[in-house]
Amino acid sequence: MSRIRRVAVVALVCCLLTAGTALVAANDTVSGDPDIEAFAPETAFVPGEESTLQVSLNNRGDVSEEGFDDLESEVVTAHETTARVLSGDETDRDVPFDVRTGEQTVGDVPRGVTGPIDFTVVPDEDAEPGVYQVPIRLEYRNVYNAEDDNGATLRDERVETETVFVDVEITDRAQFAVTAVDGAVQAGDTGAVNVTMRNVQNETAREASVAATPVDPDLTFTTEAGTTETYVDDWAPGENRTFTYRFDAAAEATPRASTLEFDVEYRDAERADAAARTVRTGVTPLSRQAFDVTGLESSLEVGKDGSFAVEVRNDGPRAVENAVVAFDNEAPAPEGVAADTIPADENVVPRETRVTVGDLAVGETATATFDAGIRSDANPGNRTLNLAVRYRGLDDDVIVSNAYDAVVDVRPEQETFAVSPVELSSDDGSEGGNETGDDGNASPSDGNATDAGRTAGVAPGETARYDVVVRNTGSEPVSDVQAKLFVDEPISSDDDEAFVTSLDPGEETTLRFEVSADGGAAPKTYSAAMDFRYDDADGDEQLSDTYRLPVEVATDDGGSVLRSPVGIVALLSALALGAAAVWKRGRVSRALSRLRQRARDRFGGNR
Repeated sequence: MSRIRRVAVVALVCCLLTAGTALVAANDTVSGDPDIEAFAPETAFVPGEESTLQVSLNNRGDVSEEGFDDLESEVVTAHETTARVLSGDETDRDVPFDVRTGEQTVGDVPRGVTGPIDFTVVPDEDAEPGVYQVPIRLEYRNVYNAEDDNGATLRDERVETETVFVDVEITDRAQFAVTAVDGAVQAGDTGAVNVTMRNVQNETAREASVAATPVDPDLTFTTEAGTTETYVDDWAPGENRTFTYRFDAAAEATPRASTLEFDVEYRDAERADAAARTVRTGVTPLSRQAFDVTGLESSLEVGKDGSFAVEVRNDGPRAVENAVVAFDNEAPAPEGVAADTIPADENVVPRETRVTVGDLAVGETATATFDAGIRSDANPGNRTLNLAVRYRGLDDDVIVSNAYDAVVDVRPEQETFAVSPVELSSDDGSEGGNETGDDGNASPSDGNATDAGRTAGVAPGETARYDVVVRNTGSEPVSDVQAKLFVDEPISSDDDEAFVTSLDPGEETTLRFEVSADGGAAPKTYSAAMDFRYDDADGDEQLSDTYRLPVEVATDDGGSVLRSPVGIVALLSALALGAAAVWKRGRVSRALSRLRQRARDRFGGNR
């Protein structure tokens, strides 16, 4: 090769090496900026309806000086981006939105689409239909220049703030509002509620359907459905529609507004499916009906039937109709007991369990009286009885209130009668039999009484009248009193029954019987018994306890016989016969003396 050719080759190689070095140096530095646009997939919003504005960002990127790919990506990315919807005084545009969401953190926005970013907005109620541009303020870190320095990246950056816009539409499609809520529902009861809704926009809702959903579990539909739908058909602007719903309110429901939601679906003017915003209202259940039950007077007595009275007051919140006070003396059985219920007080036996007191206004009271029996082994004192009030609910169904405690008094067992003998006189043949009458001198005592200071008796082999004073010691009148006297040998009675028409509390009367004693009866006190069958104040037939009475058999030397007319006559007859015998014996004796004297006179001298 010639010298000239060698020089040319060397020169060419040097040129190529110099150009390559310059090219490599150019690829180490990149410059550029993000290029962001915003758009919203859903652009139709309804005035006054809370909605979600979903904003997506499209970053096209702008590279002014090309270089390595990783460096280009860094300069076109919007780093650590935040986004905020501008409204009100922050913008000079007409933006009819109330923005409920503040600044949103987006993060890095590379080339391409990022999002969506959700903002909660509420278009103004009076917003005119039309298309509006909503400004979105973006703030991010911009690496506008990046350089590779021996494997390390050198960055030139600044914080950028820019505003992008999305187009949204305010439509005039139908929407609805609740204008009235009427009716009532009460805790523990069923009630009907009328809800009136109006189409408040200028568009007719065609083939409309209204879905109602109670949100609060304290308020449920009587059908137990979670949601109830009503078909409305065409619903013109400004037209009211009223819907009736039946609710059950839980017994424990408190008087607070329970949320009820309404969703309306329909077809718009273009026959496209549309849904109005959810409409909410509140239904406030009345508090559970309350009563106050207070025990009043009581005639309950151990071992007997009686009655007790209670006063029932309606404490509201509303008047009740056809109220019935119920006394069933039962309570739920504790866990582990086979029976569902057990007697609340096993010593109380209800005789009457329902008393109607009628309609009760709020604050009004009524008295109910119940008959009940008290077992003979019960203790006297206060008894707590369970009562409830049954009444007609708002839907005319039967409602039973909670059980209420009523304290009533039970008295110790008392004798219905006090019985005591008056006197015993021997039969003088006067008119006897089962007569009744008052004896002002009688002072009967309770139980086994004795004659008031005098001894009653009958002589052996004799018959005597036996008078008994009976007094009503109870608290109620008795009627049709049938008295029966029981005696055992050596005492007998052919006249052992008596009858009294009625006896008021504290009233007494004298009953007359006859008793006889066998001729061989020993002189002592014998026992008699008496009981009574009678009607109580309620007309129920009762049998009294048995009362013990003394019957005395007295001898002549006891003096009792002398008080008997028959005894006196017999004694006088005996005395007369004795005197006659003595008198006759004296005459015979004197006659014999005279005969003996005459014999001596006649024959004495001849001896």
